[in-house]
Amino acid sequence: MALTENREVSRFVDQELRALPVKAGAKVYKGALVGLSGGYARGLVAGDGFAGIAYEAADNTGGTDGAISVRVFTMGDFEHALASAARSNNGAAVYASDDATLTLTSTGNSLVGRQVDVSGSGRIILRLRPWMGG
Repeated sequence: MALTENREVSRFVDQELRALPVKAGAKVYKGALVGLSGGYARGLVAGDGFAGIAYEAADNTGGTDGAISVRVFTMGDFEHALASAARSNNGAAVYASDDATLTLTSTGNSLVGRQVDVSGSGRIILRLRPWMGG
């Protein structure tokens, strides 16, 4: 329904870190690529929507969905291993096949961001693009 009067809208100033509820039985390691499964965070599995990179560890192996939360980086540039790192791929879409493995192959994987630059042999600067579908 369209507005008929003014309203206040909440604004989140800090966009870099978000706390997400963790999936039952999941353990998220600090530095892991984090995926969403049924709206809950877990170590990314190929095809998950991408939520970000874990700022901290979270162990919900004995808990129910959402029993604990994990904070994740949702924006920024991060150095990460990529076996096929090459400057000719700067600007290319980057995908993940699990919580630690980047690839340039889209099929069956999760979009996590774009390659900004190459920082060393087998290493890139990844610009995060969270909340992408699987």
